[in-house]
Amino acid sequence: MIEVINKTISIKSFTLSCGEASGDLAVECCLWGDANKPLLVIMGGISANRWALDCGHQVGWWNQVIQSNKHLNYKDYQYLTFEYFCFADRVTNPPVITTTDQAYLLQRIKEACSLPQFHAVIGSSYGGMVSLAFAANYPHSLDRLICIAAADKNSVKSQALRQIQRQIMALGEQFAHDSNEHKSFISLARALAMVGYRGEEEWEQRFQNRSPGLTLTAVTSYLTYQGDRFAEKFSSSRYCQLSQSIDFHQVDVSTIEADTLLIGVTSDQMVPVDYIQKMSKKFTSACQTHFIDSIHGHDGFLLEAEQIDAIFQTFFREYKHDNIQRNSRSASRN
Repeated sequence: MIEVINKTISIKSFTLSCGEASGDLAVECCLWGDANKPLLVIMGGISANRWALDCGHQVGWWNQVIQSNKHLNYKDYQYLTFEYFCFADRVTNPPVITTTDQAYLLQRIKEACSLPQFHAVIGSSYGGMVSLAFAANYPHSLDRLICIAAADKNSVKSQALRQIQRQIMALGEQFAHDSNEHKSFISLARALAMVGYRGEEEWEQRFQNRSPGLTLTAVTSYLTYQGDRFAEKFSSSRYCQLSQSIDFHQVDVSTIEADTLLIGVTSDQMVPVDYIQKMSKKFTSACQTHFIDSIHGHDGFLLEAEQIDAIFQTFFREYKHDNIQRNSRSASRN
């Protein structure tokens, strides 16, 4: 079991990208492992939290990727995770929070904890967007960037799906008579999101060889389960704020200086392959691009641990080799 230090960082109010004030914040974060090891930042999707690794009763949301037998293991690295910033549920019409604002928060956590330069910032999905914003705005705070299932801007289709989800939740705010009814609207919005997150082939394989009626029953049961589970732990306000944050995301990746690894998923409907390919051509720094062949769609970043681990091993090994060569050339010139 890896040792974890859970911290609450006080951050003074700052001006958001939209021009509004954030108010004073208390941000929860975790530092995992040996402080003498290279430090990696781990960020996930909008439903992720600071518990990326297994810890006691907490099951880590990326525990298939960070394991003792993987490249991201418990002995070779230290990890930083944190909770994304959102306004409290009681705040009506909260200002827009952007991925640049979340990146600012990460930089403030780094400064408040007196942390060294990040060995790598690794972000998936929404976290990938934040990682791009962080690398673009704080080039001297990281050595390398790993962005998974995210791009410098969003597809129109994904924006349309998220807008419908927010409209469903708005109906819940307007018409739900109690908390249970309100949760049913959150559940329905999440069910719609799940349709976009998973690949078409996975849907066919999961529910194949059934009659039409049985297929519909099984699909409904699956989506209801996923939606209800989400509604128990996520408020509609937080969901809508982070969903809107995705839609306002845009980063000029040509300003990024860190060596970069981009990973996409072949069946991802939310972040299509061509968005990542087009983004990769905008980088002026060293940039590698890999695609995971998966039936799991956008959620491949959670479910394709073996493929991700293999890509990580190659990337970090090549980077170490390049650094040795650079240092050797520098020494020979001196």
